[in-house]
Amino acid sequence: MKTMEMEQQKVHLIRLEKGEELLTSILEYVKEKNILAGYLTGIGALGKGKIGYFDIKSKKYLHIPFKEVELLACTGNIAINKDTLEPIAHIHILIGEEDGKSLGGHLVEGIVSVTAEIYLVETKPGVFRTKDEDNGLYLLNPKN
Repeated sequence: MKTMEMEQQKVHLIRLEKGEELLTSILEYVKEKNILAGYLTGIGALGKGKIGYFDIKSKKYLHIPFKEVELLACTGNIAINKDTLEPIAHIHILIGEEDGKSLGGHLVEGIVSVTAEIYLVETKPGVFRTKDEDNGLYLLNPKN
């Protein structure tokens, strides 16, 4: 187990509008505000998009497309890629389809169909993601 203590700073309220891409919009905001670490939660409605499932054997994300869904839950974290120094938004979503079925996974892309309401809590200090050689994923590195 790796740990570090962090302090909550600002809470940012982000309301996305129809046609905006959820992941891209969050990353643009994070860059604009120079947010180095944080966590987020949100709800809303999405048109087309994709969620991903990480296949451990192939070490690749399998993509599952969706259309017109409720964004029942959106949760994730913000950190900095230690290799590129670019922010990474690692976000998982739970979506509800019109027949009442739900599906969840890693957010690959999602176009807002009505709105997305996101609370982003900025934390300090910043935290890096470093590449794990076993699976190729960039994992949180609490000790930087």
